[in-house]
Amino acid sequence: MNPKRIIKSHINFISLIVCTLIIVVNFSISLNAKESNLPPLKVHPLPITLQQWKGETQDNYFKEIQPHLAGYLIWSHFPIKVYIQTPDDNLSPAGLTQFQQWQKAVRISIESWNPYLPLIEIEKSDKADILIYRRHPQIKAQINPETGLYNLPRAKAATTTVKFYLTQTPPKQLRHTMSIEVNPHQTFDYLVTNITHELGHALGIWGHSLNTNDVMYHSHSQEIPAISPQDINTLKKIYQQPTRLGWVRPV
Repeated sequence: MNPKRIIKSHINFISLIVCTLIIVVNFSISLNAKESNLPPLKVHPLPITLQQWKGETQDNYFKEIQPHLAGYLIWSHFPIKVYIQTPDDNLSPAGLTQFQQWQKAVRISIESWNPYLPLIEIEKSDKADILIYRRHPQIKAQINPETGLYNLPRAKAATTTVKFYLTQTPPKQLRHTMSIEVNPHQTFDYLVTNITHELGHALGIWGHSLNTNDVMYHSHSQEIPAISPQDINTLKKIYQQPTRLGWVRPV
């Protein structure tokens, strides 16, 4: 099915590099339609891994998270299946080494989130919930309505895209997939941080922190952050919110 509509919000992530969050409606009913056409907003049980999380404080940045008409962008079936792009057969030895380093960065990022939400790597992309690609994020130029000229997008570290769909077999549930595109031309440490940041979006943190100590901080700082208690407190609060995802569409 072809995407119906794309809604884009551009958010600074790293100096002169943009982390872009994209929402794609990819099913026959519009998310602008009457709410009666959509599954009801309901709360899923809190995943056991987040139930067990006890931070030293309750500090979070939940107010910075962007809800959607579909509700909060969370997962209700676990483990969350992750596909990591594989290298082409025609890569040079040096190119293959670089690709393997990128894959290593992805796996480190997955392991860093795994204690809080269970993730598993799978080999088939069509079965994945989250897909991670090693390529330049592509955002088309847009016409500036004031000047009539094209606004050319700046270079980007990464892009996270969410697509909504209805399951094929009844009862039809509203589900989603997340796709992450990562610019490979970064140092290894920055790759790990950027991918960890994007995975935070893919797991449901659809927004940014204002605190430099959080991995979901909206802009690059000199110190490369790891996942913080505030990141996990925010994730936990998100998973206590209502969503239409994972629920059955009314007949």
